[in-house]
Amino acid sequence: MHHVSRFEANLLRLLYFFLRREPFERAVTLVENRMPPPACLSRGAVRLAQDALARGCAFLLAQRGGWRSERHLRAERVVEGRLWERTPPEQLGLSFSRHSLEFLVWVTAARPGDKDPAWGPAAAELTVGDLLLLFFAHEGLRETPDNWGAPDLRKREPYARHGLCWLAFPEDFTHVPEAVTPDFGPWTAAPGSCMLEALQRWLSDRWLVVEGRKEGLVDPQRMRGLGRSQERVLTAFLDAVEKANRLDLARFLLRTLALLLTDGVDGRNWIGGLQTAGLRLADRAAAYQLALPLVRQTERFRG
Repeated sequence: MHHVSRFEANLLRLLYFFLRREPFERAVTLVENRMPPPACLSRGAVRLAQDALARGCAFLLAQRGGWRSERHLRAERVVEGRLWERTPPEQLGLSFSRHSLEFLVWVTAARPGDKDPAWGPAAAELTVGDLLLLFFAHEGLRETPDNWGAPDLRKREPYARHGLCWLAFPEDFTHVPEAVTPDFGPWTAAPGSCMLEALQRWLSDRWLVVEGRKEGLVDPQRMRGLGRSQERVLTAFLDAVEKANRLDLARFLLRTLALLLTDGVDGRNWIGGLQTAGLRLADRAAAYQLALPLVRQTERFRG
């Protein structure tokens, strides 16, 4: 049995929450309250965190789609099977650097929007394992109230360029500066590409949720912001998979389009709720066009 301090217990509970092993209700107070960090973590706490990361990330990836028998490319050959059947074990291994523990220490000691104590590792130093932890953490933190600072965290590095977060939650990155481009380099080569394979069905379901909510949007400005965010991430993602010759990683978008573009569907399913009275004609046209960034990608898929 490992004995840990109060701070370490809070850190581990937050980690379990990010990995879906603790309910939101038990972790929310830990995100809200600040707690001074110790000079270092005990060996027992580090071992428990390592074990949780190794088991928890693998479980979530398997649960969200790794268990499905799918067909994907391996060295330009089509290979069929579950993720661990079509992939050599050495290509599936995830490594976590010190930045994972530093993030967990920081998020236990501060609210997500706090800039002091500082946290913001260089993107080049992050492993795919680190990025996957940040992705699961983002998914959990987006459930917290905005005034705790999660929206501010998304504007800062490394989240501002986190390709998988952009791809899964484009609605969360509408305020990231135009000069910032999501980075898909880590997700188009193993092991990151294997993670994307496992998340194909889950990503498709997420985009269906985003598209389905548009009919209820009434503010044209919000529609433009969401559509522009989707346009930016789709362009960066499709450019990356084309460059890597991994077009199969974009298959979830085809499934999404197939489920969206059914008989009887027209533009009103996206823009039916917009309140455009009093807008200039150019502003209306911009809102209507940016309501359909995914649908407009059908031309690119055809090519």
